[in-house]
Order: sequence, then structure tokens, then C-alpha cells
Amino acid sequence: MKAKKTLLVGLVAALLVLCIGVFVAQKINNAYNQETQEEETAILLTDFSTSEIESFGYTYQGQSLTFEKREEVVQSDAEESEDASASGEEETETVWYIADDPEYKINQSTVSSMLTAFVTKQAERELTQVSTEYGLSDPTLSIWVTANGETTRWTCGTTNDMTGTIYLQQEGQEGVYLVDSSRVAIFQKTKMDLMDTTDSTADITEDDTQQDAVQQDDSTSVEE
Repeated sequence: MKAKKTLLVGLVAALLVLCIGVFVAQKINNAYNQETQEEETAILLTDFSTSEIESFGYTYQGQSLTFEKREEVVQSDAEESEDASASGEEETETVWYIADDPEYKINQSTVSSMLTAFVTKQAERELTQVSTEYGLSDPTLSIWVTANGETTRWTCGTTNDMTGTIYLQQEGQEGVYLVDSSRVAIFQKTKMDLMDTTDSTADITEDDTQQDAVQQDDSTSVEE
């Protein structure tokens, strides 16, 4: 009798483990199917690479900025620079700049993030009807990009607080897309926000060092 009871307990335990295993496997499978479905239903809004972008721009807080690119010689050590000049093979890099202020130094890492945002731009959902509640008549942000000779423009409206998405409409199309706000937030920057402070910080540091040296010399002269 005791042996039968032990066997019964063992069978119940085995059945319980089996049920738990099936439940976990089902949860994993459902999560995978949901992720796959989301990937399949994602709506791609662009079809080009960052290297194919010729220019881009946006209007934010009433300020319109246009960005273009050029090739610049990479700054290197004096010895390396002489060797490169002698061989006639100077290394260059692509640098983006503001079209109406070419000498204004902008953070290239921020621009790189903007370029990435263009090539990964996709919508979670497309709405066939336009509502005034979407805020597209008074956009918070307008973006455009030219790639392979073709220019595409988008208007960004208000944010849907329930989903964390932004209403976006492409010029020439009637439908409205719901896009993750993180995909357009990178463009919400003023010209001042884009400033590359690396060089200016270095200049300030050097000036301060020189000024401290002068003050120290003056102090030494007074003591003497």
C-alpha cells in the first residue's frame, strides 16, 4: 500500500513538472510569435543607406537647418602629415556642416545618429483617416532627406500619450503613420544644441593655462 502511494506521488510530481514545462514552452513560443509578427507588420518608411544620403534638414522651434557634406583631410601628427603629403595620399573623411554656416562646428556624432534614424525609420501602424487631433496642421517638427536624388519630407504632429508614438505624415500621401517617438527625438535640436564644444573647450583650457602662467610670473616678479 505504501509503495502504491509513493508511486502515485511520483506520478503526480512528474505530471506537474510536465505541465510546467509545457506552460513555459508555450509562453516562449507566444513571445516569439508576437515578436515575429511585429517585425513583419513594421512599415518601412525609407529604403536607402547612410552613404546614399546627399543632404537633409529639419525645422524645429521655428528654426530651419539644412545639412550638406564634404570631404576634409584628416588632421594627424606633423610627421604623418609630411609623409602623407610626400606620397600624395592624404586621408580624408566625410564631414557634415550647416549649409548657410559652413564654418560652424557641429557634433558629428549627433549627425551620425540623425543619419541612422533616417535609414531605420519605420512605422508601427498606418491610419487611413486624418484627424485635427493629430496636430499635423501645426507640426512640432518637419524633416526632409535627399538620397539618390530623391527628396522625401515628413511632418510630425502630436504625441499619442497612450502608445508613446508620434503622428507622422509623408508629403504627397493621405495616410498617417504612428512612429516611435525615439525615432524623431534626435531631430529635436536647435543649432546651439548641435555645437561641437570639443575645440572650444580645448581653446578655453589653453587660454586659461596661459593666463595662469602670466599671473604666476607677475606674482614672482612682485615678490622679488
